Amino acid sequence: MFFVVSKLFSFITDPTFWIVVCFLVSIVLKKRLWKRIAFIFGISLFVLLGNGALISLVEQRWVRNVVKPLPSEIVYEYALIQGGFGDFNSATGRTQVFEEAERLIEPIRLYHSGRVRKLFITGDGSFSNFNKKFPESKQVFLKYLESLGVHGNDIVLDSEARNTRQSALRTKELLGEAFDGKNSLLVTSAIHMPRALKCYCKAGMNPIPYATSVPGPYEMDITNFNIGSSNLYRWQKLIHEWLGLIAYRIAGYV
Repeated sequence: MFFVVSKLFSFITDPTFWIVVCFLVSIVLKKRLWKRIAFIFGISLFVLLGNGALISLVEQRWVRNVVKPLPSEIVYEYALIQGGFGDFNSATGRTQVFEEAERLIEPIRLYHSGRVRKLFITGDGSFSNFNKKFPESKQVFLKYLESLGVHGNDIVLDSEARNTRQSALRTKELLGEAFDGKNSLLVTSAIHMPRALKCYCKAGMNPIPYATSVPGPYEMDITNFNIGSSNLYRWQKLIHEWLGLIAYRIAGYV
């Protein structure tokens, strides 16, 4: 249910949508006062939310409790990898990765350096059972991982989960009720980590957060005050997490 609703209403979290609506309203309205108010409001939203300094500051405050260095001497049993990093490309017959590829790349690096013994990967489109048109996608993804040097016996795939809540429950189901995650890493993007960590804790696990795609340090520099559309996209991802956390709290998932 949450998966469907989030896809249908994802545009609501997009500041670009709000700004376009303001400009359209300023065109459609007949009264000059209201036209001017709508236009000024649209411009104000673009200047405020398109400001790189503001979104950088908010991102830093959002992730500050989940971005931590790993102790150098510990070897972890699992890297619990959240999906959203890739998909199956039917045109090429290969796995392709997206902007969140670091969710996969970092655990593989830790695996090769001996810091992680096994990879548990859940909820990604590159091997999901919901991709019924391409049942071969799972085998293609496994071969992709093996080509990157990950042994098949060290890979556990969850093909059923479609959201963060389901990923947490499926992790507990597949790794056993006794699994508490205390010697495992939860790997996901820094922006997604607060909600993901709460979901896993609610499901009876306490993994160690290992954040990827971490926002750069905020600095009071004139270059940080740039205004651009890429900053609107950063707001969209952050607002999506805020609304997702509120919805999960209402549903009792966190």
